[in-house]
Amino acid sequence: MLAVVTAFHVLICVGLIIVVLLQTGRGTGLASVFGGGGGQALFGGKGFGGVLAKATGVLAVLFMLTSITLTLLPKVAGQSSALGGREERPAAEAPASGEPQGLPGGQ
Repeated sequence: MLAVVTAFHVLICVGLIIVVLLQTGRGTGLASVFGGGGGQALFGGKGFGGVLAKATGVLAVLFMLTSITLTLLPKVAGQSSALGGREERPAAEAPASGEPQGLPGGQ
């Protein structure tokens, strides 16, 4: 189950990256002065921007949901952490006597 959600999460990430990179930036007016056409010639006016904006929103929500699922899934499955059950163990506590132990020189 974890592998399926992880694969779906990676696909959503790639899709989100592609959709965001396809969108026209806010500063395209200045870019067109220097020869950048923006995306106006390829996609036409604002029609395609609305589709990309909706796709970005949907993919962002799916990204958040799969992120939360990947966080909570190991806890539901009974694993103690996302590392497959390996967790850090706390260091041994120092003695409460206040005397330093293990000093160099054998003291």
